[in-house]
Amino acid sequence: MDIKKRDFLTGMAVAGAAAAAAGAGSTAANAQVPAGVPKATGKTMLESPNYFGTASKGGGFRKTWARQLPQVSTTDPNYKPRRINKAIELWEDNQVVFYEVYAPTGAGDGYEEGKRMSQTYADAIDYEMENGCLDFADLRNFMQGLVDGGPTPSGHRTPMVYVTLPAVGSDGASMRANAWQIQQSLAAGAHGVLVCEMHSPEAGMVAISAGHYKFTMPGVPQLPLEGLRGAGSQAYASHIWGVTGSKYVEVADTWPLNPKGEICMGFKLENRLAAENCEELMAIRGLAFAEPGPSDNSWSHLGWEAVKPQSREERMKTLSDPRLVGALERIRMAAKKNGIQWLGTGSPGSNLIQSYDQGMRMLPAPKEELVREVREHSKRKMPA
Repeated sequence: MDIKKRDFLTGMAVAGAAAAAAGAGSTAANAQVPAGVPKATGKTMLESPNYFGTASKGGGFRKTWARQLPQVSTTDPNYKPRRINKAIELWEDNQVVFYEVYAPTGAGDGYEEGKRMSQTYADAIDYEMENGCLDFADLRNFMQGLVDGGPTPSGHRTPMVYVTLPAVGSDGASMRANAWQIQQSLAAGAHGVLVCEMHSPEAGMVAISAGHYKFTMPGVPQLPLEGLRGAGSQAYASHIWGVTGSKYVEVADTWPLNPKGEICMGFKLENRLAAENCEELMAIRGLAFAEPGPSDNSWSHLGWEAVKPQSREERMKTLSDPRLVGALERIRMAAKKNGIQWLGTGSPGSNLIQSYDQGMRMLPAPKEELVREVREHSKRKMPA
């Protein structure tokens, strides 16, 4: 027998014996599983009767985002979108961007969720990965679902999507180490990001650079730090936006620094250090919107007094503490001075219409009926 052939047959015999032994060991191991212990079936949490989800398995906790009411009376039936980013277009018209929150659970159902949420009455979707599952593959599936379920009644390919990230803006070094989260979000086709716990001006500049390409478009002011986004990031994102790769890199710039840019960068200022540094943070070029994080600010400023169990009346009294109220107002005024869009409602107790009248242009969308009232009040022309 040829030596090579003999060696091959011998190797096959050894491999077969090893596989048989492994199978026998596996059978023996299974036999040792105590009675009553569930066996793995390869299914996901979607099959659980206790699934902690939102839509894919029959509705979950939120069904209220689906559009059901007719357009407002001032809607332009011949409306044509001017931009890719629906939120920027609304801000340019002095209109409110209503947002809804979607937090991925880890079930891997992003595509179906995206298709369902493509028909939301909201203008923007907060893809919440600060406390939701940090899963960029599912984000890409979600964005594709939005495209396949679209377009929106306004003619935009998708609602505006911004990703809330767990990266903490405590200093420049930590922000540089986590800049990949911003880059991955934008490469998935999101229109912006919201960076949590932003309290370092240096970290803020690094975050903005992570949403900016290495080059600067002609006529656009140069940022202090060179952009971190590079070639290749446009491949999937341009597909989601429905433009060529070259067009994507032309318009995927930070607004309003670049008036023609379609990327919205946001900060959450939600602790004592953020309040102390808010004037510097709100003056960072390339920032589009900001959120005060009132709950986290109350924890930071008031400690256990804001967390402990108490009656509604006691809690309202606690949250009226001048330390907290003053910090939130300081952040809001810094944002107003720099033309930063404010994510959140107006003064304590304000309804949505009052918040609009106070200049708030990024509001939650709790019920379609309430949202519609504000759109009538603001004489909105863009279809919702």
